[in-house]
Amino acid sequence: MPELMIDAHVHLHPGDDPRDRLMQAHGRMMAAAGKDCLPVFMLAEQQGCDAFGMLKASARSTAEPESLWLETGSADILVLAGRQVVSAERLEILALATAAGFADGAPAEQLVAAMGAADALTILPWGVGKWAGARGRLVDRLLAGDPEGRLLLGDNGGRPAFWPERRFHHRTVLRGSDPLPLRGDARRIGTFGTILHGGLSADRPGRDLRALIRSAGRQARHYGAPASPLDFLGNQLRLRMAS
Repeated sequence: MPELMIDAHVHLHPGDDPRDRLMQAHGRMMAAAGKDCLPVFMLAEQQGCDAFGMLKASARSTAEPESLWLETGSADILVLAGRQVVSAERLEILALATAAGFADGAPAEQLVAAMGAADALTILPWGVGKWAGARGRLVDRLLAGDPEGRLLLGDNGGRPAFWPERRFHHRTVLRGSDPLPLRGDARRIGTFGTILHGGLSADRPGRDLRALIRSAGRQARHYGAPASPLDFLGNQLRLRMAS
């Protein structure tokens, strides 16, 4: 079976050339793999962003609205549409491998239910301080209310190694780069992710990938290293200076 290397939290920020960014990320992913694999980039677009729509003009379509293939000359790249939504409680929630739209501002439980009804991969992504206090308790309630385990957790390349997360030991975790809107941070796309084995059809790869991820449980492998303490602290400082 082919090896899938998946970056499950990709932001292509305004001003980026989406195709160029993903072609560069493809090279980094191949270097990390050290062998042939199928690269998969799962977009988590914020409100007002439509990099997926911009890519359609230079991509091969499929039989489903949430997936497309970018041709590199040597291999194909799978790109999946998705959204990052902020709940009324200021909790970030990802709806991946879906073309459905979701508005910011609804209660978290309502968003999770709507994403599930749309058959999206629903992810609660880790973020600095975003799983602490009241939001941390909300995360725990959402997980407790999902005994079947369809609600997944997301780790990202910006989490430093010195910051452990206990919840990752009890739930399926998808990894992704989650690049910040900072100059140069897009270079992290493709460097941090999840590895799965399985076949995807050419016409409905989004459907097949959702099924593969849901059946993987905690057996999925991962690649890439967490942020160094220096990089983490530097990015936090740059974010605060930019705000």
